[in-house]
Amino acid sequence: MTKSEASKVRMSLESKVIELGTSTRRRDAIIVERTADSLDRILRANEREFAVINLQAASARLRETRAALERLNDGTYGICQECREKISPKRLAALPAAALCIRCQEQVDNEHYFQMAA
Repeated sequence: MTKSEASKVRMSLESKVIELGTSTRRRDAIIVERTADSLDRILRANEREFAVINLQAASARLRETRAALERLNDGTYGICQECREKISPKRLAALPAAALCIRCQEQVDNEHYFQMAA
């Protein structure tokens, strides 16, 4: 990876960290509000659950993005964390925080799927 390419990736990842950091600080949607109506309580509980799921997903993406910046800093960016092969430039263009090559990611996804199904 050239210095120019690394600089572009760094800027993209740093921008994503700022964006995700802002979104993970917004927790207004998970505030518990008292209401007398049972239907409103159920609706608010569903909205809170959805907000928590979104917050967890954003937090996971933030951790992945920060880890990608660390890999960029230590010179291991673009190398699969599992098999140590190069990650496809197309995959990195589509998913700059990718830590695994497509083959290893598919393996992890399949293992996770079968664990969830069991």
